Amino acid sequence: MRASYFLIIVVLLGCSAQVAMNNASKNEVADQILFTVADSPVAVEEFNYVYKKNNINNDSAYTKTDVDDYLNLYINFKLKIEEAKSRGMDTTKAFWDEFNTYKEQLKKPYLTETKVTDSLAREAYSRMLKEINASHILIKVSENADPKDTLKAYRQIMEIREKAISGQDFGELAKKYSEDPSAQTNSGNLGYFTSFQMVYPFESAAYNTAVGTISKPVRTRFGYHIIKVLNSREAQGTVEVSHIMVRVKPTREDSAVARNKIFEIHEKALGGVPWKELASQFSEDINTKNKAGKLRPFSVGQMPSFEFQEASFELDEIGSISDPFMTQYGWHIVRLEKKSPVKPFADLEKTIRSRIDRDARAKVNKKVLIDRLKKENNFSLVTAINEVQNDYFDTLLVSGRWEKQQLRSEENVELFKIGVQSYKLQDFFNFAEANQKNNSYELPEYVQLLYNDFESEKIIQYEDAQLENKYLDYRMLVREYKEGILLFQLMEKEIWAKAVKDTAGLDQFFNLNRNNYQWKERIQATIYNASEKSIIEELKNRVENDERLENKVLDSLYNSESTIALQIDSGRYEREQKPLLNKVPWEVGIFEVAEQGRYNLVVIEKVIAAGPKELNETKGIVISDYQNELEERWLRQLRSKYSVVVNKKGKEAVYDELL
Repeated sequence: MRASYFLIIVVLLGCSAQVAMNNASKNEVADQILFTVADSPVAVEEFNYVYKKNNINNDSAYTKTDVDDYLNLYINFKLKIEEAKSRGMDTTKAFWDEFNTYKEQLKKPYLTETKVTDSLAREAYSRMLKEINASHILIKVSENADPKDTLKAYRQIMEIREKAISGQDFGELAKKYSEDPSAQTNSGNLGYFTSFQMVYPFESAAYNTAVGTISKPVRTRFGYHIIKVLNSREAQGTVEVSHIMVRVKPTREDSAVARNKIFEIHEKALGGVPWKELASQFSEDINTKNKAGKLRPFSVGQMPSFEFQEASFELDEIGSISDPFMTQYGWHIVRLEKKSPVKPFADLEKTIRSRIDRDARAKVNKKVLIDRLKKENNFSLVTAINEVQNDYFDTLLVSGRWEKQQLRSEENVELFKIGVQSYKLQDFFNFAEANQKNNSYELPEYVQLLYNDFESEKIIQYEDAQLENKYLDYRMLVREYKEGILLFQLMEKEIWAKAVKDTAGLDQFFNLNRNNYQWKERIQATIYNASEKSIIEELKNRVENDERLENKVLDSLYNSESTIALQIDSGRYEREQKPLLNKVPWEVGIFEVAEQGRYNLVVIEKVIAAGPKELNETKGIVISDYQNELEERWLRQLRSKYSVVVNKKGKEAVYDELL
């Protein structure tokens, strides 16, 4: 798909900019417009804002050519939005339901206090004393994803959650749907983790979900998750281990070889062979093999493999060695080097506060938020509720059966003001009647509680109404989501679905552009890689004697003491796919190559000349190119349908600011 699909969608500057424009002269207003699509103007400020945002770390992009190219893409984007609106796509109930759902989510960061508090530090430490065992299902979507991708991910995770709640096995759902690669081997089980081990939204959802239940969808920088909490236990602190690893390739034969190898190593370790010697000779973890297999200390949740983590923490005595176990990386044995309990709060407080400063948990309670918003929005108390409550409330309120009365104008006193907005006693009556519940409070206390809730609600509502005027980024983001949903719906209908369903058009496009889909020169080869040269010499001798290296022959090699590290790759390769192949002649033959302390035997069976690919060999790329072709045709139609006028003075203003 074209890069234009992924432009950050921006908004026209809001009320404050509009006021400035209204006060300017007609010529000044005209100069602030960069271009119009039909009768819809796009401001210079809008374009500059989005250009800077999308090139924040790309100083080289600030050239006239780059700005002109970007302007062309931006005009194309606005043409699509104009087309979506002309079809009424922004007027449907389904659209507004989806948009308002996102808008509610977008408000949250602006309606939450973010100061670091003692309670956050204490919360973090209390969680460090407790470990959660949870499984999750992930649908990936990046933080800065296009709205269409975010919308798709949210729908997927909601559908999966419904299946889980209805009784389908969570682990099986994780294997089938989760985009966390480890789900295929661990059924989504993340093992045990504690505070700061997961991103904060995930952590909070896990700690706030009861054992045996499933959380609502939670958004992190990785995407959308649902979490099933399996268990909780006291924290185990940190552990330091060393390990020996044997990698496993996804074949039954290699898996058996790796298993046999790790058990042989395990026997040698228990038999007294020095651990450092075994790690250096046999471990296939290149980062630790020359360091006696030693890993950095870790706590629960920091190790990506649940099996590795649990095997490490199960060891009690320094120097004890685990039984062999398998992870997604291969077979391992681990040796305990050191264990340490969780340190006291006083020792960790400084570190915790520092981590909170870098963490998304910098949020405080609602009272702090309300206090801040009162100051920012010029809240003023006019009449305290306790001055009038005795005249209008009775014990029916605490039983949840109180009925409001209609006040005369002289009775409807003003309670407070937010900015220039006044809130009166009748407003509170409406709130109290709608929100009263049967309770055990004393009447004055309950009236005050209801009033506090009423006051807080109105402060939040007032702030909510000011958000787009108050925060430029929020205003931009709201428009981004709104136009993003429209763009997704339109592109799905006009381009993406058509390219997939139009098989005749796809075939025709492929045949007209066959020269664009070519194989480079390839070879058909088998690559044998071993830790010892004797293995390669044995294999070379067998190949030169035209001996077929069937599984039973290779098994005989695997079972010998010196050949347990043999690895085999076979297939058709272009030069870029296997750098090792650049070290041998590209001709039929048998070649030896030593590389990084390993020995290779390359058996080239055939050299395949460059030539055309068939459609089934490159269909994904062809579909993408066909979508581009369809889009280019469609954009030409849109430019004929809608007038596009670029304001010369507006363009000069863009150059003045950006170049």
